[in-house]
Amino acid sequence: MDLKNTTIKVGILTISDTRTPSKSNVDSFDSSGQNLMKLINDYKVIDSAKVVQYDCVTDDIDKIQAKITEWCSERKVDVLLTTGGTGFSPRDVTPEATLGLVQKLTPGISQAIMNESLKITPMAMLSRAVSGIYEKTLIINLPGSSKASKECLCFVASTIPHAVSLIKDEKEISTQFHKQLDCTTNNESRIPECVTKIACRHRESQFPKISMKSALSILKEHAVLQYTENNKIKYPTVWIFSTGDELESNKDSHGGYIRDTNSVMIQQILEQDNYKGHIFNYGIIRDNWNDLCKHFEEAFNNADVIVTSGGVSMGEKDLIKHVLKEHFKSQIHFGRVNMKPGMPTTFVTLIFKDKKKYIFCLPGNPVSAGVCTHLFLLPYLRSVSGNKLIIHSLKAKLTHSIKGLDIRPEYRRSLLKYENGELYVSCLTNYQQSSRLLSFIDSNCLLQLPSSSKQANVESSTIMDVILIKSIENTYVAPILKEMNLCIEIIKKEVITGNTKIEQPLLYSCIDDVLQLMTENIIVAKTEIIPTSSAMGYVSYSPINSPENLPPFQASTKDGYAIKYGNYRFQKSNIFNVVQVSVAGTVPGCQKEIEEGECARISTGAPIPPGANCVVQVEDTSVETKSSDGKVEITIAILKEPKLFENISSIGSDISIGQRLLDEKTILGPFEIALLRSVGCEDVEVYVCPSIHIVPCNDNSAYAISHKLKNMLEVSDFKGKIFSHSLRKNLTKFTEQFDCVYDDGNPIIIFCGNVNEFCTVESHIHISNKTRKISLGFGRMFVGCEEKSVVFLHINTCDSESIYNCVHLFILPFLRFITGRKKIISTIKTKCNLNSDYLPPDKFEKAELHYENGDFEVTCFTMNHQSCLVNMPSSLDQINIKLKGGKKTELDAIVAENSDYYFIHY
Repeated sequence: MDLKNTTIKVGILTISDTRTPSKSNVDSFDSSGQNLMKLINDYKVIDSAKVVQYDCVTDDIDKIQAKITEWCSERKVDVLLTTGGTGFSPRDVTPEATLGLVQKLTPGISQAIMNESLKITPMAMLSRAVSGIYEKTLIINLPGSSKASKECLCFVASTIPHAVSLIKDEKEISTQFHKQLDCTTNNESRIPECVTKIACRHRESQFPKISMKSALSILKEHAVLQYTENNKIKYPTVWIFSTGDELESNKDSHGGYIRDTNSVMIQQILEQDNYKGHIFNYGIIRDNWNDLCKHFEEAFNNADVIVTSGGVSMGEKDLIKHVLKEHFKSQIHFGRVNMKPGMPTTFVTLIFKDKKKYIFCLPGNPVSAGVCTHLFLLPYLRSVSGNKLIIHSLKAKLTHSIKGLDIRPEYRRSLLKYENGELYVSCLTNYQQSSRLLSFIDSNCLLQLPSSSKQANVESSTIMDVILIKSIENTYVAPILKEMNLCIEIIKKEVITGNTKIEQPLLYSCIDDVLQLMTENIIVAKTEIIPTSSAMGYVSYSPINSPENLPPFQASTKDGYAIKYGNYRFQKSNIFNVVQVSVAGTVPGCQKEIEEGECARISTGAPIPPGANCVVQVEDTSVETKSSDGKVEITIAILKEPKLFENISSIGSDISIGQRLLDEKTILGPFEIALLRSVGCEDVEVYVCPSIHIVPCNDNSAYAISHKLKNMLEVSDFKGKIFSHSLRKNLTKFTEQFDCVYDDGNPIIIFCGNVNEFCTVESHIHISNKTRKISLGFGRMFVGCEEKSVVFLHINTCDSESIYNCVHLFILPFLRFITGRKKIISTIKTKCNLNSDYLPPDKFEKAELHYENGDFEVTCFTMNHQSCLVNMPSSLDQINIKLKGGKKTELDAIVAENSDYYFIHY
C-alpha cells in the first residue's frame, strides 16, 4: 500500500452532555472538535488524512457505541478520534464505551500520549483515555479541552499513517514496515556522532571565515576547461536541489511549511545567463541523513556540478557538510565566507567513480541563495564555459549616504541607472533581510559595501563597485532618435473602396516617428494567463498584490533557543531547561507553551512556541547538563543577555496580505517569479508574445533574407514562436491558406523578398533611406477565407546591413512594444578611436560595445560580437570636428543586442 496516494479517512466524535450543536454556533459549541478538524484538514498534522465524518453525542455508552459501530462497521473511517468523556466524573464513560468494542488494544499509543502529557502538566494523570482497533479502524480517545486534545493528537500524529497501513494490510505492510525499520536501524548506526549527539555539537562553526577574494581564487583554481572529442568546450551538467523538512513544492503550503522557491530560482538564473550545459532540477530533499546520501549519489552519477540550497548552517538539521565530509570523504575548500548575506556558503570537491565532482552548497534563505548564485556559481560556470568576463563589475556614483555599515562586507540589492552618460547607484530599501525576496524587485545590481572595520559610513557621490544581476536601467535618449535630417521617406497607402489605393508621401521623419506609426494603430496587445514558473522573460499585465502573509507565523531567524525572557529572571539565573524542540516544518500551535526558566531548541524558519518572546543564537549559549549518551540537551546557559523579540520574524514581516509585489509591465525574471511563488501565485497574467511567420516570396534571394532574419530574432530577447515557411511564388494562395496558422496565438507575418502586390491591404506604410540602408514596409492586411486582419512586415532587400538595421531599429522595438515592454529602444553615449580615412559618413555602423576604465566604449570594424549600431556623423566635416584634440570621439550608439554586460533595459 502506498500511503502517499491513499487518503486516510478520519472521523471526529465529540462526546459531551453540555455541547448541543446548532447550525449557528457550530464553532463555539464544540471548539475541540472543530480545532481537530482544522489541524487535520488545514494544517495536515496527519499525512494524507482528511476528516470525512463529524458528529456530537451525549455521555451515554449506548449512543457512543452506536456511532462508533456505524462508522467502523461500514468502513466509513480509518481513524476515529473521540474528544471528551475521559475524566473521573460519573458521566465520563468514553473509555468504557471504547473498551466494550475494541478487538485489540494499542497500549503504545495510549502510553505515548500519557508520557508526553505528563511533561506538560501533572494533571494529565487524571485522564483515563484508551486506544484500540475495532473493525480495522484505529480508535483514539482524546481529552475534551481544545488545547489538550490538540497536544495529544500531535504527540502521535506521525505514527498514525503507519498504524493504518498495518491495520489495513497486516501481512504485506508488516513485512515492508519491519524491513524499513531494520534498514533504518542499520543505517542510523553508521551516522557519525557529530550528527546524533546533539548535545555535543559545536556551538560555533569550525570553518574559518575566508575573504571573498580568497573564495573566488579557490574557485578559479578549480575552473578547468574540458573539451569534447571534436575539440569543442564541454559544458558541465548541473544538478540542483533544495533541502529542508519545511519545504513544499505544491502551491498550497500549510502548517509550518513554506514553498520551495530556491531550486527554480537558481535554475532560472543560469538560464537567464544563457548557460549552455544541461540543467536538472530535482526539487526538494528532506533533512535526513539517508535521503541526502542517496540523492547525492544519484546526483554524482548524473552530473558534474551539484548545487544545493539549505542545510549549511549550525542547526541540528543542517546535515549537508556532515554528509559530504563523513560519508563521501570530500574536501571542503571553504565553509564560510566573510560576507553578508551568504556567510555559510560552502564549496566542496570529491572524486566519485574516478571523476571529479564540484559541489556548491548555498544558504537556504532565498536572498542569500540568489546573491551567492551570482557571486560564486555563475562566475565558476562562465569560467568553465570559456567566457573571458567572469563577473559583470562596473563603477557607479552613489546617490545617497549610507550610515552604520555591517562588520561583514555587504552586498546590497540596489538600482543602477544610466543617465546622461553616467552611472548612478541607489539602495531602494533598507529592509535587506536574507529572507526578504522583495529586496530584489526593481534592483538590478549588488552594491559592494566595505566592512565597518574599515570605515563607519559611506558618503553620497562616492564611486562604488557594483555587480550586475539584471540589465542596466537606461534613461538616456540619444538625439539620433528624434533627428529629422535622417530623411526617412514614408509612403502611406490606404484602401478607399475595393482595390483603389491612395499614396501619401511623408518626408523627413525621425526614428521615433516611425516607431510611433508602427505602434499606434497597427496592433492591440493581448494577454494570457500562464504558469508562473514558465513566465520568465514575459511581462506582467497588471499590478500583483500578495494573497497571504509571509511568514504566516512567528518564525525564528537563527538556530538557537526560544525563551521567555524577563530581566528579573535573567538576573537570578541564566540557566534554562530544554523542554522541547521546534524544527522547520513543526506545525504552529502544536507546541508546549514556554514558561519562565524553560527554552525550546529551535532552527531557522521554525515556528516560535507559545510563550517565547526572543531567540538566543546557538553561538551565545553553552550546554550545562546533557544525557549520558550525549544525544539530549537537558539544560543550557545563556552567555549574553538577550533582547525582547530578538531573532524573531513577526507574521507578515517579509510580505503582508495585500502588499504590492509587482507593478504592471514588470519583466518577470528569476527573482520576480520566486517572489510570486513564495506566496502561492502559481499563475500570472502576461502580455502575449505573438508567433512570427517568415515567408520568403518570389525569388531565391528571399531565402537569404528569411534565414538571416530568423537567426537574429532567435538570439534576441523575443519570447514568441518563430516559423519559417517555404518559398511562395503566389502570395494570394498563401493568404487563402493562412487560416491554419492564424489560430496560433497573435500572429505576425514577415514577408521577405520581392512582393509585387499584397492582397486586400487595410494600411501599408513603407519607409526607406538608401544612404543609411533602411527599407521596411509594415501595416495590416486581410488574409484567409474569412479575411482576418493581421499585422505584416515586409523586407525587400537581401543586403545584410539593411536587414540588421531594420531589425534592430524597428522590428525588435515593435515586438517589444506589443509584448508590454516599457522601453523599446535603448541608446547610450560611447567613446571610440576613429580615423577619418576609414570612416563612411551618414550611416549606422555595427560595433562591439564594452565597458573599460569607467567608460562605455565601442570598437568599430570588428567581426567580434556586434552588439550596437553607432551613429556616424552625416558629413566628413562633422567627423573632422569630432576628431579634433586627439581624444576618443564621443558617439551615440543604439544598443542592438544584449552584450556581456546586460546593457539593455526594455
